[in-house]
Amino acid sequence: MIDYEPVRGMEDYFDEKADIIRYVEKVFRETVEKSGYSEAITPIVEDFELFSIKGGEELRKTMYVFKDKANRELALRPEITPSIVRLYLKSLQHFPKPVRLFYIGRVYRYDEPQLGRYREFRQAGVELLGSDSILADIEIIHILENFYNNLGLKDKISIKLNNIGVYRHIFNVISLNENDQEHVLHLMDKGNLDEAEAILRPRLEGQPKLKELFFLLTNRSSPPKLEELIEFTDKNNIAQIKDEFLKLQLLTQVINSLNIRYELNFSFVRGLAYYTGPIFEVIKSDLPFSIAGGGRYDTLIEIYGGQRTPAVGFAIGIERTIHALSKDYHLPKPNVKVVVVMLDNSVVDFGIKVSSLLRQEGLVSVLGVKDLSLSKLVPYYAEQGFTHMVIIGKREKEEGKVTIRNLSTRDQKSLKIDELTKNIII
Repeated sequence: MIDYEPVRGMEDYFDEKADIIRYVEKVFRETVEKSGYSEAITPIVEDFELFSIKGGEELRKTMYVFKDKANRELALRPEITPSIVRLYLKSLQHFPKPVRLFYIGRVYRYDEPQLGRYREFRQAGVELLGSDSILADIEIIHILENFYNNLGLKDKISIKLNNIGVYRHIFNVISLNENDQEHVLHLMDKGNLDEAEAILRPRLEGQPKLKELFFLLTNRSSPPKLEELIEFTDKNNIAQIKDEFLKLQLLTQVINSLNIRYELNFSFVRGLAYYTGPIFEVIKSDLPFSIAGGGRYDTLIEIYGGQRTPAVGFAIGIERTIHALSKDYHLPKPNVKVVVVMLDNSVVDFGIKVSSLLRQEGLVSVLGVKDLSLSKLVPYYAEQGFTHMVIIGKREKEEGKVTIRNLSTRDQKSLKIDELTKNIII
């Protein structure tokens, strides 16, 4: 027998594992559609340049990059936000702002596989394009909270929160170029704070207020309170950074009012290069990774050649979210699951008609194809989770009736087919 394994870092999903993926997607779709978001579907394969414009050549190491037969350099998308930006620039710039979009799809990253990290995985996310209001950030976080609440995870998760706009302002004042900014943020994201400080320290020497602020923010042993940071910026007349802290203050007030658990972490940054303002991740204390994340990115559309279009969004990791569900989590099961058993080939057409009728009424119905005696079929289908058996023989077809058996109680009765659905609901 040929024994092929999936490509390393990729998985096969079937039965309950596939069902839970589709269920999480379904809950996500229902949540965001009720919040006024429209679906966008973009290709899995994109021009590599779409991602390298902001991520640089360093990004190539973590991506699937290849050339097609026309020698075009293409990539499997490592995330979906750049594709949404491309779609916006191509087709949606004339739409009234803000534009609200959501997506669900597979993405690919050439990382070392481990728990919660795959080379093929699924993301679902939303993007709100065209608003710089803090209310847009609040809307996004509220939708994220609604989604996890709808999955039953509200009291089991918390949101880690910061505003990367504070660091952007510091970096701009000390004339740190864009590539060096991303390098420093990457080091901070990976926890290499000492290396980041070593790069920044010489530049901060001429800016004592910003130097003090930076080391306040990154103080691991005694993290500052938000009110202290607002007071510091007010006292030292650093108005732009004060505004960024005030955005955080409003966000935390609203999150508090929604009874969402959160933590402010001023040394927290996210690895994606385009964030410019408030950022956040969803964490669960017993998992070593975040299960969702997002933030504000006000310059990305300009980088791709568009007009200034502030934006904010988030993405959830579907497989990671499934890890966050308890191991004894069970999907909602259909109340009724019916097998239609035909005792003779001459009644197959009638059996198909009955099965179609059940499906039209929203019930799960399959044709019984197992070649066993009726006495053995009853326990066989009961063990498969079927709740009812519809039995059809020559006499039933002639009379336009069926025999229905409840596989739990073993009660049985004869019914006309127009009475069937009324009697089968439990």
